[in-house]
Amino acid sequence: MNLSQEVLAERLGVSFQAVSKWERNETYPDVTLLPAIANFFHISVDELLGTHEINEAEEINAIVAKCHEHDTHYEGKKLIETVEEGLKKFPNNFKLLSWYAYAIQNKNPEKCVETCKYILDNCTDQSVRNWTQSNLCYGYFKSGNRDKAIECARQLPGYYDTWEESLRHFLDGDELKQHIQDHIVITLAYEFWYSMYKLTKFYSPAEQIKLFEKSNAVYDVIYETDDIPFKLSRKMYNYQVMAEICLENGMAEDAFEYMRAAAECAMVHDNLPQVVNSEALLFNCHPYDRQWERKADLKLCEELMHDFETDEDYSLIRETDEYNEIVKMMKQ
Repeated sequence: MNLSQEVLAERLGVSFQAVSKWERNETYPDVTLLPAIANFFHISVDELLGTHEINEAEEINAIVAKCHEHDTHYEGKKLIETVEEGLKKFPNNFKLLSWYAYAIQNKNPEKCVETCKYILDNCTDQSVRNWTQSNLCYGYFKSGNRDKAIECARQLPGYYDTWEESLRHFLDGDELKQHIQDHIVITLAYEFWYSMYKLTKFYSPAEQIKLFEKSNAVYDVIYETDDIPFKLSRKMYNYQVMAEICLENGMAEDAFEYMRAAAECAMVHDNLPQVVNSEALLFNCHPYDRQWERKADLKLCEELMHDFETDEDYSLIRETDEYNEIVKMMKQ
């Protein structure tokens, strides 16, 4: 209202030095003054205290948590519905808009690009901007503009400019241990696994199998125990792909070996409790809740059985004793 500290102080019956300390966050007004201050500025006490903003932030965080849950469980339709419902109430919230861009990048990449550009033109939150820039890359790529996607991706922060890497230098004690286990080690193991998957098309069948073997070896070195659900899931997938490579190249005996290994991973996984306390040195900072798997009640044996019974790769071996032995083993 363009008032001086002196004028406000006089109206409220306090010293201007008191008002100055309020402004500098050195002290707070006496609680009995709050109604008078609120009335003076024609607002409610809740508005004066920022209660509305706190409640709004809590509600938005709850929506974002729900978005994370849907995304973890690959519930694309529910993710879009949740974020669209949230935007009806908070239409210009940049966190929700960034989730919206992410959710629709496959269904409507052009709208994804449009939304990302709006966020980048108006949002100052750097973490939201970074994720939005990443979503923009995928929006361009999935709308057929590969060159623009590559150009956009080159503008993203490099690995050594990320918060994950930077915090590793500043945290200490249990906080550092948890940060490294949750955000560095898991990421490095996943990135090696995913990189092997992306590289396979450049290699011969025998070399592809070696790449997946390397991926499994990395998981075994990083996580030496078989009580980590996502380790078993990734190893099962690797063995399954190795079996299919063998079947495509007439190596049925080798395929049976990898199918059996995949089945064993699936069985161990499915018998783990809902909350797992791992004994692995690099995964023991806190219990792992399997609700954060891509399906809250994920059963790998069921998924593997479905693939064995329906995928064309296994059609020529379904009548063999070895195949039936593996199926029987998973049904026990």
